[in-house]
Amino acid sequence: MSHAVRSPDDGMMSDQDHAEPGGAGLPWRIHVPPVSIDERIETDKHVLLWQVRGRSDFTVDGATRGLRAGQALWLPVGTRHAFTTCVNSVLLPMSFDVAETATTLHQPTTIDVDRDLRTLLLAFVQSSYSIIRPSTNIARQILALIEERPVLATSLPMPTTDAALVVAEALRFNPGDERSVEELAESAHASTRTIERAFLAETGMTLRRWRIGNRMEAAAILLRSQTTPDAVARRVGYANTSAFRRVFKGHFGETPGQYIERFRVEL
Repeated sequence: MSHAVRSPDDGMMSDQDHAEPGGAGLPWRIHVPPVSIDERIETDKHVLLWQVRGRSDFTVDGATRGLRAGQALWLPVGTRHAFTTCVNSVLLPMSFDVAETATTLHQPTTIDVDRDLRTLLLAFVQSSYSIIRPSTNIARQILALIEERPVLATSLPMPTTDAALVVAEALRFNPGDERSVEELAESAHASTRTIERAFLAETGMTLRRWRIGNRMEAAAILLRSQTTPDAVARRVGYANTSAFRRVFKGHFGETPGQYIERFRVEL
């Protein structure tokens, strides 16, 4: 009788999962046929393909590459691609609307899926295909983990108190984090007053001012990556692009459009 063993990812796997076809273990009882997808180009979305099990063979912009279990492949909008999944393989696609996705990832990229990214990918699939939808932007967190050049504001002073530093690092990781000050303080096991006092004493800024500065510095990085102001606004936590433009101009003295033009001239 088969017994269950625990995998490193804390998932439950049976002995049958480890058996090789034709090997000494139990014979395969499942059968997922291979699937071939002809060459295609997405014109309005980026695609992330997560190899959950098995293997897939890709042709990306004319070059061949393989994807094994535990990896994901980021395909920016406009990338020519075709692929074939191998027998008993599972490949999960996720799409990111270009109009709402600001990112520094502009080339096809293979990513190793660690525990944190795996959790976010599962949450993304859950919120996309069920009524279970966490009240947070999962896509922003996925992008923060997979970008080769993280969107991090580096010019801001960082607090030194442990609890305040936890909050600052969380906001640097996800500038668009929509949690309230109370929720952020609770996540750091501290009171709102403790966090607010630490930011003012150790950075010279209120948490609100620091948070805005962090969002604007991240926005500048994204705007330099040839991303539209609308998408950047959403990435850094503004549902209203007009509000984002107003805050950006207040911080930098110029609109996002003027900033982009100046950056292009300087290049």
